[in-house]
Amino acid sequence: MQKRVLLKVLALGSLLACGAASAEEPAYPSRPVTLVVGFAPGGGVDLMARYIARKLGDRLGQPVIVENKAGAGGTIGAAHVAKARPDGHTLLFTSVAHSINQSFYPSLPFDSLKDFAPVSPVATAPNGIAARIDAPYNTLHEMIAYAKANPEKVTYGAVSGSTTMYLGMAMFERAAGLKLRYIPYGGTMASVQATLAGETDLVSSGYASSDAFVQSGKLKMLAVTTTKPTHLAPNVPTVAAAANLPGFEVVNWMGILAPAQTPASVVKRLNEEIRKIQDDPESEPFFLAQKNDKFHDTPEAFGKLIAVDIARYGKIIKDTGAALK
Repeated sequence: MQKRVLLKVLALGSLLACGAASAEEPAYPSRPVTLVVGFAPGGGVDLMARYIARKLGDRLGQPVIVENKAGAGGTIGAAHVAKARPDGHTLLFTSVAHSINQSFYPSLPFDSLKDFAPVSPVATAPNGIAARIDAPYNTLHEMIAYAKANPEKVTYGAVSGSTTMYLGMAMFERAAGLKLRYIPYGGTMASVQATLAGETDLVSSGYASSDAFVQSGKLKMLAVTTTKPTHLAPNVPTVAAAANLPGFEVVNWMGILAPAQTPASVVKRLNEEIRKIQDDPESEPFFLAQKNDKFHDTPEAFGKLIAVDIARYGKIIKDTGAALK
Protein backbone atom coordinates (compact mmCIF):
# COMPACT_ATOMS: atom_id res chain seq x y z
CA MET A 1 0.00 0.00 0.00
CA GLN A 2 2.73 2.45 1.01
CA LYS A 3 4.67 1.55 -2.14
CA ARG A 4 1.64 2.32 -4.36
CA VAL A 5 1.09 5.65 -2.62
CA LEU A 6 4.74 6.55 -3.06
CA LEU A 7 4.62 5.75 -6.78
CA LYS A 8 1.51 7.92 -7.21
CA VAL A 9 3.21 10.81 -5.40
CA LEU A 10 6.29 10.49 -7.62
CA ALA A 11 4.14 10.36 -10.74
CA LEU A 12 2.21 13.43 -9.66
CA GLY A 13 5.46 15.25 -8.93
CA SER A 14 6.72 14.38 -12.39
CA LEU A 15 3.56 15.72 -14.01
CA LEU A 16 3.78 18.93 -12.02
CA ALA A 17 7.42 19.35 -13.01
CA CYS A 18 6.54 18.88 -16.69
CA GLY A 19 3.75 21.42 -16.33
CA ALA A 20 6.14 23.92 -14.78
CA ALA A 21 8.67 23.37 -17.57
CA SER A 22 5.95 23.90 -20.16
CA ALA A 23 4.92 27.12 -18.44
CA GLU A 24 8.53 28.33 -18.49
CA GLU A 25 9.13 27.29 -22.12
CA PRO A 26 6.05 28.03 -24.23
CA ALA A 27 5.79 26.52 -27.68
CA TYR A 28 8.12 28.20 -30.17
CA PRO A 29 7.37 30.47 -31.88
CA SER A 30 4.57 32.09 -29.92
CA ARG A 31 4.46 35.27 -32.02
CA PRO A 32 5.92 36.69 -35.25
CA VAL A 33 9.70 36.35 -35.68
CA THR A 34 11.85 39.31 -36.76
CA LEU A 35 14.75 38.55 -39.08
CA VAL A 36 17.15 41.50 -38.92
CA VAL A 37 19.29 42.17 -42.00
CA GLY A 38 22.25 44.48 -41.48
CA PHE A 39 22.34 45.55 -45.12
CA ALA A 40 20.24 47.67 -47.44
CA PRO A 41 17.17 46.27 -49.26
CA GLY A 42 17.74 44.87 -52.73
CA GLY A 43 21.22 43.42 -52.28
CA GLY A 44 22.13 39.75 -52.42
CA VAL A 45 21.99 39.23 -48.66
CA ASP A 46 18.62 40.97 -48.40
CA LEU A 47 17.11 38.97 -51.27
CA MET A 48 18.23 35.68 -49.76
CA ALA A 49 16.95 36.74 -46.32
CA ARG A 50 13.52 37.55 -47.74
CA TYR A 51 13.27 34.21 -49.51
CA ILE A 52 14.27 32.29 -46.37
CA ALA A 53 11.94 34.43 -44.22
CA ARG A 54 8.94 33.61 -46.40
CA LYS A 55 9.67 29.88 -46.43
CA LEU A 56 10.57 29.79 -42.74
CA GLY A 57 7.34 31.55 -41.82
CA ASP A 58 5.38 28.86 -43.64
CA ARG A 59 7.18 26.14 -41.71
CA LEU A 60 7.00 27.81 -38.29
CA GLY A 61 3.36 28.82 -38.56
CA GLN A 62 4.18 32.42 -37.68
CA PRO A 63 5.16 35.35 -39.93
CA VAL A 64 8.90 35.96 -40.25
CA ILE A 65 9.34 39.67 -40.86
CA VAL A 66 12.51 41.05 -42.45
CA GLU A 67 13.73 44.27 -40.84
CA ASN A 68 16.63 46.10 -42.50
CA LYS A 69 19.01 47.85 -40.10
CA ALA A 70 21.73 48.79 -42.54
CA GLY A 71 24.99 50.55 -41.84
CA ALA A 72 28.59 50.14 -40.68
CA GLY A 73 29.15 46.88 -42.53
CA GLY A 74 26.23 45.13 -40.89
CA THR A 75 27.27 46.00 -37.32
CA ILE A 76 24.18 48.10 -36.57
CA GLY A 77 21.88 45.16 -37.21
CA ALA A 78 24.16 42.78 -35.34
CA ALA A 79 24.29 45.07 -32.30
CA HIS A 80 20.50 45.19 -32.22
CA VAL A 81 20.20 41.40 -32.23
CA ALA A 82 22.97 40.93 -29.67
CA LYS A 83 20.85 42.90 -27.17
CA ALA A 84 17.55 41.22 -28.04
CA ARG A 85 15.74 38.77 -25.76
CA PRO A 86 17.25 35.31 -26.39
CA ASP A 87 13.99 33.52 -27.13
CA GLY A 88 14.32 32.96 -30.90
CA HIS A 89 11.90 35.72 -31.88
CA THR A 90 14.68 38.09 -33.01
CA LEU A 91 17.27 36.64 -35.39
CA LEU A 92 20.11 38.01 -37.50
CA PHE A 93 20.58 37.20 -41.18
CA THR A 94 24.18 38.08 -41.92
CA SER A 95 27.17 37.37 -44.13
CA VAL A 96 30.90 36.77 -43.85
CA ALA A 97 31.10 40.48 -42.97
CA HIS A 98 30.13 39.38 -39.45
CA SER A 99 33.54 37.68 -39.14
CA ILE A 100 35.42 40.48 -40.89
CA ASN A 101 33.94 43.17 -38.62
CA GLN A 102 35.62 41.73 -35.53
CA SER A 103 39.00 42.93 -36.83
CA PHE A 104 37.88 45.74 -39.11
CA TYR A 105 36.12 47.87 -36.50
CA PRO A 106 38.24 48.69 -33.43
CA SER A 107 35.44 49.10 -30.90
CA LEU A 108 32.40 46.98 -31.66
CA PRO A 109 29.56 47.05 -29.09
CA PHE A 110 29.46 43.25 -29.23
CA ASP A 111 31.67 40.19 -29.62
CA SER A 112 31.03 38.41 -32.92
CA LEU A 113 31.42 35.02 -31.23
CA LYS A 114 30.41 35.34 -27.57
CA ASP A 115 27.26 37.43 -28.06
CA PHE A 116 25.61 35.17 -30.64
CA ALA A 117 24.33 31.62 -30.97
CA PRO A 118 25.04 30.22 -34.45
CA VAL A 119 21.87 28.76 -35.98
CA SER A 120 22.63 27.71 -39.54
CA PRO A 121 24.59 28.71 -42.62
CA VAL A 122 22.36 29.16 -45.67
CA ALA A 123 24.42 29.81 -48.80
CA THR A 124 27.83 30.49 -50.27
CA ALA A 125 28.67 32.60 -53.30
CA PRO A 126 31.85 33.63 -55.14
CA ASN A 127 32.97 37.09 -56.13
CA GLY A 128 33.77 38.00 -59.68
CA ILE A 129 36.33 40.41 -61.17
CA ALA A 130 34.87 42.07 -64.27
CA ALA A 131 36.30 44.70 -66.61
CA ARG A 132 34.73 47.50 -68.61
CA ILE A 133 33.88 46.34 -72.09
CA ASP A 134 36.53 48.53 -73.82
CA ALA A 135 39.38 47.64 -71.45
CA PRO A 136 42.66 46.86 -73.28
CA TYR A 137 42.69 43.29 -71.90
CA ASN A 138 40.36 40.34 -72.13
CA THR A 139 41.74 37.96 -69.51
CA LEU A 140 42.98 38.26 -65.95
CA HIS A 141 46.46 37.29 -67.13
CA GLU A 142 46.45 40.16 -69.64
CA MET A 143 45.13 42.56 -66.99
CA ILE A 144 47.95 41.62 -64.63
CA ALA A 145 50.56 42.25 -67.33
CA TYR A 146 48.95 45.61 -68.18
CA ALA A 147 48.74 46.66 -64.52
CA LYS A 148 52.40 45.77 -63.91
CA ALA A 149 53.41 47.85 -66.95
CA ASN A 150 51.19 50.72 -65.76
CA PRO A 151 51.42 50.90 -61.93
CA GLU A 152 48.44 52.59 -60.23
CA LYS A 153 46.77 53.31 -63.57
CA VAL A 154 44.19 50.52 -63.35
CA THR A 155 41.28 51.41 -61.09
CA TYR A 156 38.76 49.12 -59.48
CA GLY A 157 35.50 49.76 -57.71
CA ALA A 158 34.16 47.76 -54.77
CA VAL A 159 31.82 48.21 -51.85
CA SER A 160 33.71 50.01 -49.12
CA GLY A 161 34.18 48.73 -45.61
CA SER A 162 34.32 45.20 -44.27
CA THR A 163 33.51 43.37 -47.49
CA THR A 164 35.18 40.51 -49.34
CA MET A 165 34.85 42.63 -52.48
CA TYR A 166 37.38 45.10 -51.06
CA LEU A 167 39.47 42.75 -48.91
CA GLY A 168 39.58 40.11 -51.63
CA MET A 169 41.05 42.62 -54.08
CA ALA A 170 43.52 43.87 -51.47
CA MET A 171 44.59 40.27 -50.98
CA PHE A 172 44.80 39.72 -54.76
CA GLU A 173 46.91 42.87 -55.26
CA ARG A 174 49.39 41.77 -52.62
CA ALA A 175 49.61 38.19 -53.86
CA ALA A 176 50.01 39.18 -57.53
CA GLY A 177 52.40 42.06 -56.84
CA LEU A 178 50.13 44.71 -58.33
CA LYS A 179 49.47 48.37 -57.62
CA LEU A 180 45.86 49.19 -58.43
CA ARG A 181 43.81 52.23 -57.40
CA TYR A 182 40.79 51.47 -55.25
CA ILE A 183 37.63 53.56 -55.64
CA PRO A 184 35.17 52.87 -52.77
CA TYR A 185 31.40 52.77 -53.29
CA GLY A 186 28.51 52.64 -50.88
CA GLY A 187 26.76 49.71 -52.56
CA THR A 188 27.37 46.81 -54.92
CA MET A 189 25.26 48.14 -57.79
CA ALA A 190 26.91 51.55 -57.51
CA SER A 191 30.31 49.93 -58.03
CA VAL A 192 29.02 47.89 -60.98
CA GLN A 193 27.37 50.92 -62.57
CA ALA A 194 30.65 52.85 -62.26
CA THR A 195 32.47 50.26 -64.34
CA LEU A 196 29.61 50.14 -66.84
CA ALA A 197 29.97 53.91 -67.22
CA GLY A 198 33.75 53.69 -67.63
CA GLU A 199 34.47 55.49 -64.36
CA THR A 200 36.53 52.50 -63.20
CA ASP A 201 38.41 49.85 -65.13
CA LEU A 202 37.40 46.89 -62.97
CA VAL A 203 34.72 45.97 -60.49
CA SER A 204 35.01 43.45 -57.68
CA SER A 205 31.50 42.34 -56.76
CA GLY A 206 29.39 39.34 -55.97
CA TYR A 207 29.47 37.23 -59.12
CA ALA A 208 25.72 37.51 -59.67
CA SER A 209 25.83 41.31 -59.60
CA SER A 210 28.14 41.51 -62.63
CA ASP A 211 27.15 38.39 -64.52
CA ALA A 212 23.91 39.83 -65.94
CA PHE A 213 25.89 42.63 -67.58
CA VAL A 214 28.48 40.17 -68.86
CA GLN A 215 25.71 38.15 -70.49
CA SER A 216 24.39 41.29 -72.19
CA GLY A 217 27.85 42.22 -73.50
CA LYS A 218 28.37 45.28 -71.30
CA LEU A 219 31.17 43.90 -69.09
CA LYS A 220 33.93 41.29 -69.46
CA MET A 221 34.23 38.70 -66.68
CA LEU A 222 37.91 38.02 -66.04
CA ALA A 223 37.80 35.58 -63.15
CA VAL A 224 35.86 34.12 -60.27
CA THR A 225 37.23 33.79 -56.74
CA THR A 226 36.57 30.14 -55.90
CA THR A 227 39.63 27.90 -55.65
CA LYS A 228 38.17 25.45 -58.16
CA PRO A 229 35.89 26.12 -61.16
CA THR A 230 32.25 26.43 -60.12
CA HIS A 231 29.04 25.44 -61.88
CA LEU A 232 27.74 28.89 -60.97
CA ALA A 233 30.20 30.47 -63.41
CA PRO A 234 30.63 28.07 -66.34
CA ASN A 235 33.71 28.68 -68.50
CA VAL A 236 35.02 31.43 -66.20
CA PRO A 237 38.57 30.82 -64.92
CA THR A 238 39.44 31.12 -61.25
CA VAL A 239 41.86 33.73 -59.92
CA ALA A 240 43.92 30.84 -58.56
CA ALA A 241 44.43 29.40 -62.05
CA ALA A 242 44.47 32.55 -64.19
CA ALA A 243 46.90 34.42 -61.92
CA ASN A 244 48.90 31.32 -60.92
CA LEU A 245 48.01 31.82 -57.27
CA PRO A 246 47.33 28.28 -55.96
CA GLY A 247 44.84 28.22 -53.09
CA PHE A 248 43.55 31.76 -53.63
CA GLU A 249 39.93 31.86 -52.53
CA VAL A 250 37.40 34.47 -51.48
CA VAL A 251 33.96 33.01 -50.85
CA ASN A 252 31.02 34.72 -49.21
CA TRP A 253 28.68 32.90 -46.87
CA MET A 254 25.28 33.87 -45.53
CA GLY A 255 23.65 32.52 -42.42
CA ILE A 256 21.43 33.01 -39.41
CA LEU A 257 22.47 33.86 -35.85
CA ALA A 258 20.47 34.28 -32.66
CA PRO A 259 21.33 36.14 -29.45
CA ALA A 260 23.59 34.22 -27.08
CA GLN A 261 21.72 32.07 -24.54
CA THR A 262 18.91 31.27 -26.99
CA PRO A 263 17.56 27.85 -25.91
CA ALA A 264 19.25 24.93 -27.67
CA SER A 265 15.83 23.52 -28.55
CA VAL A 266 14.96 26.69 -30.49
CA VAL A 267 18.32 26.71 -32.29
CA LYS A 268 17.88 23.05 -33.22
CA ARG A 269 14.35 23.64 -34.52
CA LEU A 270 15.46 26.56 -36.68
CA ASN A 271 18.46 24.65 -38.02
CA GLU A 272 16.24 21.72 -39.02
CA GLU A 273 13.70 23.99 -40.71
CA ILE A 274 16.44 25.70 -42.74
CA ARG A 275 17.64 22.29 -43.91
CA LYS A 276 14.13 21.33 -44.98
CA ILE A 277 13.78 24.57 -46.95
CA GLN A 278 17.05 23.83 -48.75
CA ASP A 279 16.07 20.22 -49.42
CA ASP A 280 12.83 21.29 -51.05
CA PRO A 281 13.30 21.03 -54.86
CA GLU A 282 11.31 24.26 -55.22
CA SER A 283 14.24 26.19 -53.73
CA GLU A 284 16.63 25.17 -56.50
CA PRO A 285 15.64 27.80 -59.12
CA PHE A 286 15.96 30.65 -56.61
CA PHE A 287 19.44 29.66 -55.44
CA LEU A 288 20.61 29.21 -59.02
CA ALA A 289 19.16 32.57 -60.09
CA GLN A 290 21.02 34.25 -57.23
CA LYS A 291 24.25 32.42 -58.18
CA ASN A 292 24.39 30.89 -54.71
CA ASP A 293 25.22 27.37 -53.59
CA LYS A 294 23.11 25.91 -50.81
CA PHE A 295 25.14 25.50 -47.65
CA HIS A 296 23.92 23.72 -44.54
CA ASP A 297 25.71 22.52 -41.43
CA THR A 298 25.24 22.13 -37.70
CA PRO A 299 25.19 25.16 -35.38
CA GLU A 300 28.49 23.95 -33.91
CA ALA A 301 30.20 23.72 -37.30
CA PHE A 302 28.82 27.13 -38.29
CA GLY A 303 30.31 28.61 -35.12
CA LYS A 304 33.71 27.13 -36.01
CA LEU A 305 33.49 28.65 -39.51
CA ILE A 306 32.81 32.09 -38.04
CA ALA A 307 35.80 31.73 -35.72
CA VAL A 308 38.09 30.54 -38.54
CA ASP A 309 37.07 33.49 -40.72
CA ILE A 310 37.62 35.96 -37.87
CA ALA A 311 41.23 34.75 -37.68
CA ARG A 312 41.65 34.56 -41.46
CA TYR A 313 40.38 38.02 -42.30
CA GLY A 314 42.11 39.51 -39.28
CA LYS A 315 45.40 38.36 -40.80
CA ILE A 316 44.43 39.69 -44.25
CA ILE A 317 43.58 43.09 -42.77
CA LYS A 318 46.90 43.16 -40.93
CA ASP A 319 48.97 41.97 -43.89
CA THR A 320 47.41 44.28 -46.50
CA GLY A 321 46.89 47.35 -44.34
CA ALA A 322 43.23 47.41 -45.39
CA ALA A 323 41.24 50.11 -43.64
CA LEU A 324 37.89 51.83 -43.71
CA LYS A 325 37.54 54.07 -46.80
